[in-house]
Amino acid sequence: MNKAHLFKSIVTFSFLLPSMLCSAPNVAGISGSIQKTIANTASNPAKAPVFTVVSAGVAGDAVFSGQLSSVTSTTINFESSSDTSETTVNPFISGVFNSSVKSPILTPSLSGAGVGSVAITYAGSGFSTAPEIIIEYPTTGDDQATATASINGSGEISGISITNAGSGYSSAPTATVVGGPHFVKLTELGDDDEGRVFLITDNNATRLTLDITRLANGETLQNVLQTDFSVEVFAAPTLGSVFGQTSSDLDLSPASANASGGAGADFIYLYYGAYYSFCFMPAGSGRTAGWYSTSYLGWGLQNDVVLYPDEAFIVSKRTNGSLTLDFEGVASTTDQKMQLPAVGGAFVMNNPYGTDMILGELIPSKVFGTSGLEFKPGSGDTDTAADQLFFLDGSVWSQFYYKSGVNDGVTATATATARAGTAGSQGLANADVSLGSGSITNLQSCTASGGLSVDHNDSTHTLVTVSGTAPAVGFNITFEGLFGLKLNDNGDKEVDVNGTDVTPGNGIKIFSGLIGTHKIIARPSSSTVVVRKRRDINFANFGSKTWKTGHGGTGYNGDAKAYFMGGGNTTMAVATATVSGGAVTGFDFTGTGNTRGAGYQYAPQVIISGGGWRKVNAANPNNVIKDGEILEATEGIVIIRKNSNGILSYFKPKNPFN
Repeated sequence: MNKAHLFKSIVTFSFLLPSMLCSAPNVAGISGSIQKTIANTASNPAKAPVFTVVSAGVAGDAVFSGQLSSVTSTTINFESSSDTSETTVNPFISGVFNSSVKSPILTPSLSGAGVGSVAITYAGSGFSTAPEIIIEYPTTGDDQATATASINGSGEISGISITNAGSGYSSAPTATVVGGPHFVKLTELGDDDEGRVFLITDNNATRLTLDITRLANGETLQNVLQTDFSVEVFAAPTLGSVFGQTSSDLDLSPASANASGGAGADFIYLYYGAYYSFCFMPAGSGRTAGWYSTSYLGWGLQNDVVLYPDEAFIVSKRTNGSLTLDFEGVASTTDQKMQLPAVGGAFVMNNPYGTDMILGELIPSKVFGTSGLEFKPGSGDTDTAADQLFFLDGSVWSQFYYKSGVNDGVTATATATARAGTAGSQGLANADVSLGSGSITNLQSCTASGGLSVDHNDSTHTLVTVSGTAPAVGFNITFEGLFGLKLNDNGDKEVDVNGTDVTPGNGIKIFSGLIGTHKIIARPSSSTVVVRKRRDINFANFGSKTWKTGHGGTGYNGDAKAYFMGGGNTTMAVATATVSGGAVTGFDFTGTGNTRGAGYQYAPQVIISGGGWRKVNAANPNNVIKDGEILEATEGIVIIRKNSNGILSYFKPKNPFN
């Protein structure tokens, strides 16, 4: 793509859009299906388009998962394996993940209840090795059709051979080519860079070459993707994969698109240093059906334009009627990283988790500051040196800034745990929120109620003795540092490294499977709790063993805000997070804007935000807190970086699934 031809600058586009945008309600979930609807009823819709920022929020399944064997400045490498006959098995087919590959379009046809042939609707290009072909599973039975591809000297698919016609097909299946643009995602649990992605530019049987242009200032690939780290490879979302490669896959008025640049068609806008518009055009005039630039048809078919996981796009409804977009895939539950562009830059950002989030969790409190790595606060509406953020709010763009001096020096964000509501109408009582922590002083096998008259081999519960006041039933409690002497399967003996029974005190030292978060199902006393997990170690008095339901954080200079998302609520609870000594110490549900909420049938997620978000041009903008502004599952935001020190950097939103 020739990016020298600019469609519109980000500044112009961002400030012209507000008067034109509108958004319809959308339905969202985390089960892998997201829907977005927009409509245009104007008499001349092409001249009065309706815009909305959209993000898919879901991704395809991983095609490979593994651990890195080595990392260079631009590549990551993996070990080969062997099958039962000692034949070497490599993780990849060479050349199929080249980012310049144009993905073919294949159209299977049935012969009876099996696949008789696969037509090459579009041959694609750029393959150095024939890619794998996967034909969709049959309607009934498990006799899945299989096929292989061949390529010509130009790297195009030149033929498809059916190796098994399969059976049980009631309609023509889809055929997928495993190749084209793919991402590598870091999945190393708990690492600070978990969720970072890199576009694969080329590969051989054991090596992936990556695009490193999105590394932050001072980063290297070896810093982010380290030897032995876990990663996964998944197909990059593209214009074609998200919105469809044929006219039957989508509702974007392709029939009216024409060679003059998509007159009468709906547009998708993507940002590449400037905005470019694309539309779907039908086959004709020597052109394959698919996605094209409305301004630069000479670029050719653009089905494989990559949509990064942390980016959103803008849909322009330029035709009459309602448009519903369905996004299918896997909602990510692992931590994600999001981008802050360099000074003068802008970024159209998606909702990273495919579920409703509030502004206070999207950009956590510790991200604010004046360094080049942080989101710069502002003194008020007219502070042009502050970083800017835009949401869709009803029918207009809404601009926000973070107010300087309001908890903008937080160094560790506070956390808390809540349980189902016990106040009136199932609202949250003060006792339904916990910030407790302490040490663990003993582990014992027990019954579900905490009784100790039970054989360890029959026990599926553990009684945990803690310092401080034990949290109540219904809270989630997190255990850390449980390091002790390993027990055998019967639980009556310790074992050594070989699994041999040994006398007490001589067992091998291991980390317990109790480490992690558990629901408290009983509280026999003020110093004990019961969790549904079998004890696997004898308690040993060495190392730090701790429990917590929250943490007060550090660096707060005044009261913050707390929001209680989910839990089945019919009204979301909001509280003031009271601060003392730089840390959150409690929650006050009284006062302006606060409420105990209603309908909390189970534990909600607690989001503690600094309380400094403000809306530009709102009534009393410098004092009305907007941290609870909701970004819906399919929506996106635009960040414009005004921080004069700003450099490309990344931050981690709060994960709503943790």
